Amino acid sequence: MNSAADHTASSTEVAGDNILNSKKEAVLVEGSLWHAIWIMSWPLLLLMISNALVGVVDVQVAQSFGASAQAAVGIADQIVFLFVAAVLAASIGTNALVSRALGAQELDKAVRTQGQALLFALLMGTMLTICALLFSSNVMQFFSPDQSVSALAKPYLVIYALYFVPFCFLCIVNAGFRAAGDARTPLLVVLTMTAINVAGDYWFVYGPMRYLGINGLAIAGLIASVAGALVAWYRLNKSVLKNSIKKLLPADYEILTKLIKISTPAALQRITWTLSVFVLFFTLKHCPNPTAALAAWTIGMRVEAFLFMPMFALGQAVSSIVGQNLGAKEIERAFKAGWNVSWLGFSVMFICGIILFIGAPSLANIMTSDPTANAYTADYLRICALAQPLQAMAMIFNGALQGAGDTRVPMWISICMHWVVRQPLAWLLAITYGFGPNGVWIAMSISSCGSGLLNFWRFQSRAWEKLKL
Repeated sequence: MNSAADHTASSTEVAGDNILNSKKEAVLVEGSLWHAIWIMSWPLLLLMISNALVGVVDVQVAQSFGASAQAAVGIADQIVFLFVAAVLAASIGTNALVSRALGAQELDKAVRTQGQALLFALLMGTMLTICALLFSSNVMQFFSPDQSVSALAKPYLVIYALYFVPFCFLCIVNAGFRAAGDARTPLLVVLTMTAINVAGDYWFVYGPMRYLGINGLAIAGLIASVAGALVAWYRLNKSVLKNSIKKLLPADYEILTKLIKISTPAALQRITWTLSVFVLFFTLKHCPNPTAALAAWTIGMRVEAFLFMPMFALGQAVSSIVGQNLGAKEIERAFKAGWNVSWLGFSVMFICGIILFIGAPSLANIMTSDPTANAYTADYLRICALAQPLQAMAMIFNGALQGAGDTRVPMWISICMHWVVRQPLAWLLAITYGFGPNGVWIAMSISSCGSGLLNFWRFQSRAWEKLKL
């Protein structure tokens, strides 16, 4: 490297260190821990609520096309989630590596890592788009016995294939913001997307383009994703990680290897969870009124996801806090952060679980007019309400472990709970003993509680403190 480049890099690193030493950036590793949790959590909470709002609106407006349309949206969205699981996992690796580098005051390393993560995301997004376009016409027949559901979901998936590249980009950019202790910028990005997506949903469903059916929902999502990516790119160029765009090329195989090492177990965790949902679809197909059961699952998951957005927010917040504090060698502060956030989540979801149990029939009435789907939805919400506190602990401890780069053990916990416990138990209760969809809901709740207890055990073991990234 020539002297001018050396001077530029040195100046950039000094400027970055000054930023990191400011109150705004150092708050995760010093001062009040509760203040750090607060400034990271409230923007992420609003972000997650905004994300959940889109899912709820999608299903709510789809009811105007009937239960088949709601089932199609639910199944298609689950397939979309399967495609993006690898990129969501890459964001976990990005957060772990970038937050630890920033906590250790190694700005140049953080910038290079962010750049390589963006390269990985763009390549992955392109590959996912190609795969979705190739396989979307055939994949639906495996998940629904109702041809009307498959016919509705196929074009929906084709449109959503174009969503992956901008989504992958903004997913990794937002991970970098969180790693730097900036939770407000991801909130700005997601609020922009939510406003566009919700407005688009109502425009396409109730406006002059209603003839597009649920395909209008996919178009609204695509437009929102592109807008979000543009806002994320603009804000990235004004952040402490602004030079990461210049670090996309050439490929740094050492950083990519670390990123893949952390992200692969997280990707497998997400993928195996998603695949386990498809097996639940198979079980629901053998229940009475399978289309209504699938619609109830779709509605229940959206309502439950809305309630769990605070827990996802707390999990992402504690992930960044743990990562930065491990980088700064503040081990006890990282451990304390995990416990503080987990007890907060447990308490909140204990109260929410009671409210959900009591309000289940009213929520079901709002979300669907189909009598059978309504009854199934109310049962779903009541049964799953009982598991909310322990499921909250699973999410938060899992986030803390991911911030430490500990993704392998949580992966095995997820595989065990979803495949060894949930699937056999769901079939046994729903089909063998004739509980129908309620048997599936019971199995889901039991496995969620088990996941919470096992993630608690892993965090308490403190084995994650010894990991070298």
